[in-house]
Amino acid sequence: ISSVAKMNEYYLNKADFDHRRFTMCHEIGHGFGLPHTDENPYNKNLNDCLDYTDDPSSNVLPGEVNMIKLQEVYLATEREKRLLRRVENKDGSVTETIGWMINEDKAEASSL
Repeated sequence: ISSVAKMNEYYLNKADFDHRRFTMCHEIGHGFGLPHTDENPYNKNLNDCLDYTDDPSSNVLPGEVNMIKLQEVYLATEREKRLLRRVENKDGSVTETIGWMINEDKAEASSL
């Protein structure tokens, strides 16, 4: 598994340090397989770099929700597999549910 995150100087040319740091954290998070925690840049910041924002000063680092998702993906035992369902709602928000399936349930769950 590999990932490449490149910063586009055209779009970040006039960005301040926090905006650049937010963008790098955001893109590296995607490289690890993390989805957006929220896609509305105008609501309250969630204090994690996978949250869309117009004010990145409090969103420059991964948040607890991001760390939990990374643990679920990369620290699952051989018996467990993560099952993620992502739904984009009519209002633009995103709802994610995470479930687990055990080896015996794989055939059943893989048909979802």
